[in-house]
Amino acid sequence: MENQNHIEGNSIFAYADERLFSKEAIFKCLYWYGDHFHTTVNINDGYYQLQLTTAQEISREELKLFLQKLERDLIDFNLRDMVSKETQNVRDLLIAKAFSNGELDEDPPGEISDPVGFSVYENKG
Repeated sequence: MENQNHIEGNSIFAYADERLFSKEAIFKCLYWYGDHFHTTVNINDGYYQLQLTTAQEISREELKLFLQKLERDLIDFNLRDMVSKETQNVRDLLIAKAFSNGELDEDPPGEISDPVGFSVYENKG
């Protein structure tokens, strides 16, 4: 199988390695192409096989531009998915703090100490 992005007729064929791209990122990306294309997704030999077929006639030059945009968007949505997963705990804490009604505003128990000589009470600047 040749896993190289290309155009045939009124269809764009793109391939994404499933070890690198998440299913969620693929579908979030393809959603935005639904107004111009009918999309099909298959998995074969470790690759997502994406086919975007136009409902109406589009020039080959426009299809090339859509293919370039698709390649950029796949990376963009995959990166967004990675950042979202990496920051999930921080977002959960912020939401919990926002809706805690002040329950999380108290100081932590114990004494504040300065084991490395950095004064937490005064600014020596």
